[in-house]
Amino acid sequence: MIDTSVIEQLKYDVGDSTAIELINVFVDESKKLVAQMLFSTDAAEIELCAHSLKSSGYSFGATRLAQTCQLIEQQVKVNGLNTEVVTLLKLADAQSKKTFEHMRELTQNH
Repeated sequence: MIDTSVIEQLKYDVGDSTAIELINVFVDESKKLVAQMLFSTDAAEIELCAHSLKSSGYSFGATRLAQTCQLIEQQVKVNGLNTEVVTLLKLADAQSKKTFEHMRELTQNH
């Protein structure tokens, strides 16, 4: 779920304590975006949330979640809010829970 090399590079670049703080902010803000995306019925809002999660997910090593958000962004843009997007949203929700749990574990172990 997590590309730990990205986390290690972040720690190297900014130091452990700042990296942990940034990861915690990423998790907190991303949880809000996932919830917003899940409960929205507005295709444009879902697309924007997916775009934001895709970008930040890649930046913090949450590659699977980022890839799913990229698919959501593309599908919503082309087809609007359809059953495939709903399925992808459920997948993103499940992935986000595992990803955020793993990230919290990474920050608590250091």
